[in-house]
Amino acid sequence: MTDDSHTAEAVSADDRFQADQDADAETLSPLQLQFVSLVCEGSTMDEAATAIGKSTRTLRRWKRQPEIAEAIRERTAEQMALARATLASAANRAARELAGLAAKAKPDAARIAACKAVIESAARLGDLEEFRAEMEVIKAQLAANPGGRR
Repeated sequence: MTDDSHTAEAVSADDRFQADQDADAETLSPLQLQFVSLVCEGSTMDEAATAIGKSTRTLRRWKRQPEIAEAIRERTAEQMALARATLASAANRAARELAGLAAKAKPDAARIAACKAVIESAARLGDLEEFRAEMEVIKAQLAANPGGRR
């Protein structure tokens, strides 16, 4: 995948993120939307409570509400998609640079270390992609069989 395709993936994820926010705005109050944003940005319950002027007890209750829990899940998933696209683009550039250093390195030890880093990184990335694909299959199976009966 090229850097441009990762940029397009990030823009697409950004569009989905905005669509999710628009959908959330139809079902959640402005304070609840602010709460969702604060949680997804990593705020603690105490920090969120202070920011929106509600008690932590109220926010814990809100967080258990299905529509708020779903908004948090969706927003977090979109943020992860944006992060993956950004990191994939950076990783592609870094891998090319590391491969170039491996080819140019004069001392054998430096070249070996660079080659090892490229191989290990590629293997980890492959493992993560395989795991992600397997999770998608499992999610599809669960969606197709919600009762759990075979």
